[in-house]
Amino acid sequence: MITLNVFFKVNPQKKSEFLKELTHMVTESNKESGCEFYHLWQDNANPDFYVLIEHWKDKESLGGHQKTPHWQHFDDVVNSYLTEPYEEHHYKEIEQ
Repeated sequence: MITLNVFFKVNPQKKSEFLKELTHMVTESNKESGCEFYHLWQDNANPDFYVLIEHWKDKESLGGHQKTPHWQHFDDVVNSYLTEPYEEHHYKEIEQ
C-alpha cells in the first residue's frame, strides 16, 4: 500500500472554491480502482490548513489516478487557491 499526505495552506478568500474542487476530487477518486482511502481533513488549530490523506493499493493504481481528467484538472488549478504550493509526502508501510 502507498499512503500520501498532501498539505494545503488555503487562501481564506478562496476557501469556498478550494472546497468545491476538493469535494469533487474526493468523490471521483474514491470511485477509482485501487483507491482504498481518499479524504480531506481540516486542521483543528488553523482552519486554513488542510491535508488530503490517500491510500492506494499499489504504484500502478496511483499512476492511473494521476492520469485521470479530475486529477489533471486539480493539478492545474489547485495552487491558485493556496498561499503557497501544496506539499506532497509519499509513505510506504513498514512490513513486520
